[in-house]
Amino acid sequence: MSVSETIPTGAPISSNQQLFCMFDKGNDQGAFGPRHIVAYGWRIAGAVDSAALRAALLDVVVRHEALRTSIVRDVDQPYQLVHPPQTPELLEYALDDSDQRPRDVLAHLFVNQIESGRCPVDEQPLLRAALGRFDDQDAVLVLYAHHTVSDGWSLQLIVRDLVQFYAARRGFGPPRLPELTQYQDFTAWQREELNKDHIAVARGYWRDKLAGAEFLPVPTDRTKTDDTGVYTAYRFTIDHDITSATQLLAKQLRSSPFMVLQGAFNLWVHKMTGVTDVVVPTISSGRVDPRFYDTVGPLLNFVPLRTDLSECRTFRDVLARTRATCLEAYSYEIPFSEVFAEAPGVFGTFADQDSAVHALEVFQFPVGADGTLVGDIKVSEMRRRLVTDPDTSDIPDGVLWALDIHPEGDMVGSVRFNGNDVDQATAVEWVDDYVALLRGALAAIDTPIGELPEPARAPEPR
Repeated sequence: MSVSETIPTGAPISSNQQLFCMFDKGNDQGAFGPRHIVAYGWRIAGAVDSAALRAALLDVVVRHEALRTSIVRDVDQPYQLVHPPQTPELLEYALDDSDQRPRDVLAHLFVNQIESGRCPVDEQPLLRAALGRFDDQDAVLVLYAHHTVSDGWSLQLIVRDLVQFYAARRGFGPPRLPELTQYQDFTAWQREELNKDHIAVARGYWRDKLAGAEFLPVPTDRTKTDDTGVYTAYRFTIDHDITSATQLLAKQLRSSPFMVLQGAFNLWVHKMTGVTDVVVPTISSGRVDPRFYDTVGPLLNFVPLRTDLSECRTFRDVLARTRATCLEAYSYEIPFSEVFAEAPGVFGTFADQDSAVHALEVFQFPVGADGTLVGDIKVSEMRRRLVTDPDTSDIPDGVLWALDIHPEGDMVGSVRFNGNDVDQATAVEWVDDYVALLRGALAAIDTPIGELPEPARAPEPR
């Protein structure tokens, strides 16, 4: 019996996939557009066998059904359709370092180049790869997949499995990989879970919590148009001192670094808008059950955080409110499509023509390839992505901030925005204002909020 004959077809979509359907703008843009991809890069030390790499890519696609799944949307009830395995496209490039720039810089430019590519949802499988060689012992591997079948966590699993399959193809013995649960099994589990009593309690929580709420948008430079978005990823670092202070304060206040960073973000949004009812989204891994830690697919979740800052006098107060908001939100976390069903008005400001909703995420992914020798190559993730890209992959809407607490002790960040609506200079200003506010707040958490650094474009006093 062939693999394709053993795979069920017409499976219901997950709540996570329903979220993508909410941002469906056809196959040319939006959630199902060819540029809504997730991409990472890795340096490879050692000679790379192209044939073995292609075979290993096919092994990965065979192992993970999600990578060859499409969402059939032209019906009343969209559904998942799993396709037979096909070898992913592997493009190869010779990387020229004759211009004397460091190879690390050229490697990141190569990742940016590949991330600006396309992965149409109607071309299977929805995983692609690019290999750039500096020489026969130094290469860059970029993996990218459509976001409707993958997420950042998933790409770490994919490269982990790919390295094992590659070593096996090179004759180093069978791959050592954990058992996994397929994405359609996650969907079935999720649908069963949504009928349980604790989910009904969570629905009630979100209905009450978000009553009368809307995501709080920040003004853009221009009025939105129907033109296809052209997204920029502005990249930056936050220094060791701020990172260390963030971690120390989190420990002292029995919080997480994310809560401290989110607290500063809440305060930044408040100062940018003058509004004290701050409603902003974050993105979680969505892997609330350990059985899905090794599942490839779009498990990420969109979590609304509503924090009332009206009684806050200091950053300490803001952190206390933010911590309480986060603990509540994660204890009642359910798929955002379920939240939306209880509070549809929260999305109203996405239709605003002169502003954009900002979301903040802090990466907490597993490390899929850490530079350990596997077979005859070492594969190391390129986490320090600091080269700004004016033409990068899309997000469905709004502005996405991402922070990564790096092993070297600082933070690496990015702000992804639609260049049709926002100038890069504005994004740089946003980041500078946020970092200045974070630095000032960490240095004196009991200073009155009004004495902390103000953004360059603070609203007029009301």
